[in-house]
Amino acid sequence: MPDYRLRGAVRGADGEIGAPLVDETLTAADAKEAVRLANGRAQTIDIDAVNALWLVDASGSLLWSLRRADREA
Repeated sequence: MPDYRLRGAVRGADGEIGAPLVDETLTAADAKEAVRLANGRAQTIDIDAVNALWLVDASGSLLWSLRRADREA
């Protein structure tokens, strides 16, 4: 099964994303499952400062992203 990277960082008021504070490997059967896992994991990340999350595949292509403000709305 392929690996995917879930990353999270602080997004500033100017939209700039800082260095990742979250960098986890998710192993999933395919991209659809990886997105499902990322959504679930996004609910449990305890770092309050992290307000931007994203998931990439092995080649670095963006598969999913979430602004924490979107999750809490």
